Amino acid sequence: MNMKFYVIDYVAKSKGESGESCKSTYDLNGSCEHCGTPLNLIAPLITKGLSKINCDFFATLDGDFLISEELYRFLSDKGRVQGLRKVVDSRKREIPYYHLYAELNFPKSLPMSEGLVTEDQCPVCKRNGYFCDAKIGDYKKGIPTVITPLKLMYKGISPDFLESSDLFHTWEHLGISNLKAEGIKVIRYARPMLIVSEKIKTAFEEYGVKDSKFEEVIIN
Repeated sequence: MNMKFYVIDYVAKSKGESGESCKSTYDLNGSCEHCGTPLNLIAPLITKGLSKINCDFFATLDGDFLISEELYRFLSDKGRVQGLRKVVDSRKREIPYYHLYAELNFPKSLPMSEGLVTEDQCPVCKRNGYFCDAKIGDYKKGIPTVITPLKLMYKGISPDFLESSDLFHTWEHLGISNLKAEGIKVIRYARPMLIVSEKIKTAFEEYGVKDSKFEEVIIN
């Protein structure tokens, strides 16, 4: 397998709100009837609190990845990520950011994958409730929290599928989904991780994108 793929992440402080907290429009057809995973955004992503943001790549507090208009043009000129939607503000006005989003999904990662733990998973679909594995430190004793490196492993993914896009979502979704607001729970849809091709990684590096992190996935 010559093609390399990576889970991309944002490693600085999340910025602004997006998605269900901003009343974005989702289609739940094909989603789990119990929890709503996976979500299917069918209109431009609605955002709040981004008017003073000046970043080429970042994640919102709700777990959506955004890229600047300038970075989108750079990637498009290289033949990558055409067709991404611009995001809008609470008044449905376009703002100069694009939603970095995938239409295709990788299969469930193999059991020997590392770096994820599960908690409070949906008992029906078991696609949410994934969290990054970490050894919690002790601030008072000067012991830092250590995040376990992520190593997602796959087998049997066809080259034709991998060549069909530079962006993919994982089968696994981070966090908990709630279809209904009950008690202290708000409506919330767990987000998948985003897998990108080596071409996207290289383009990010060429552009000098800050605060991005890439962890290679293993495909046998």
